[in-house]
Amino acid sequence: MELVDLRDRFPALDGLLGQITGLLTRRRVVLAASDRVLSLAWWDQGQQSIIKTELPPGLCQGGVPVQREVLAEMVADLLIEQGIASVSVELELLLPLPTCHWRLLEGAAGLGDATSLRALAPEMTWPLQWQESYVAWTSLQDRDMAMVVGVDRLILQAWIDTVASADLNLCQAEWLLVAAWRALQTLNEPLEGEWVWLIESEGIWRFVLLCDGLPELDVVLQATQLPSVRDEVLFLLDAWDQKQRQVDAMRSWWITAGPSWKGRWKDGHGAGLHGPLVSDGEMSLLQLALKAPPLESRS
Repeated sequence: MELVDLRDRFPALDGLLGQITGLLTRRRVVLAASDRVLSLAWWDQGQQSIIKTELPPGLCQGGVPVQREVLAEMVADLLIEQGIASVSVELELLLPLPTCHWRLLEGAAGLGDATSLRALAPEMTWPLQWQESYVAWTSLQDRDMAMVVGVDRLILQAWIDTVASADLNLCQAEWLLVAAWRALQTLNEPLEGEWVWLIESEGIWRFVLLCDGLPELDVVLQATQLPSVRDEVLFLLDAWDQKQRQVDAMRSWWITAGPSWKGRWKDGHGAGLHGPLVSDGEMSLLQLALKAPPLESRS
C-alpha cells in the first residue's frame, strides 16, 4: 500500500508525519534578550522570522536572567506557539550588551589560546577577574594582535542554566555586539580606514570607532537625542584627532538603530562630518547581528 493511500484512509497520519518531520529536522534558533525584550529568530526554507515579547520588570537585570525558570518558560512557550519542537532546536545565544567586554591585545603572537592568556593575566583595564571569567580569543591574521572578549562566569552560567531549564540544546554563545561587528565587516569587506559606528539599543547610544575594522574606541554616550548625540560624537572625534595629530580625517558612518531612528541621522550629516553616511538605521543591532556568518566559517 502506498503512502498516499494510507493518508486517504487515515487523515490523522498527515499530522503525525508533520510532527515526526519536525522532530528530525534540525532548526537553527537564535535567542537574544535585554532587560526589556526577549527575541527569537529562526529560519524556515531560507526565510528568516523574528518574534519579540516584552519582559516583565525584574525578570532580567543588567543583562542577567534573575528569574531563570520564568524566563525559560517564556522561551519554551514562544517556541511552542510557533510550532517549533524543542528537541529540533539548535540554539545560538547572543549575550546582552551589558554582560561582556572586549579589548584589543597587542603582542599576542606568542600566546596560543585563551588558557595561555588567562595564565599570563595581562592588565586589560576592564572590570573582570581573570580566574572568574570566561574568555573568548580570536587571533587577527597578519597582525600581532588578538580580539579578547570576556564575560563573568556566573553571568554566562546563569544563561546556560536558563537555556537548560527550557530543555533546549545550546550550541554556541556569542556577544551580541561581536556578532554585529562580524556582520558589519562582512557587509563592507574590506572595512578599510576609519568608521564611526553608532549603536542605539533601547534608547541608549554607543559610539564605536573602527580603524581598519578593529574597535579603537568604545564609549557609551550620555546624550540620548539628536542633535545632542551628534555633538557628543563630534567632541569625541575631535579628541581622537588631536591625539592622532590628524585634521579633517575622512570617515565612513554606519548607524545601527531601532525602527524609530531610521533615516534620521542624514538630517545634519553635512560636510563637517567628513565622510559618507553608508547606513542610516536600516537595521537594528539584532538584525545586523543575524547577518553575521556562522562562527565556524571564520578563518
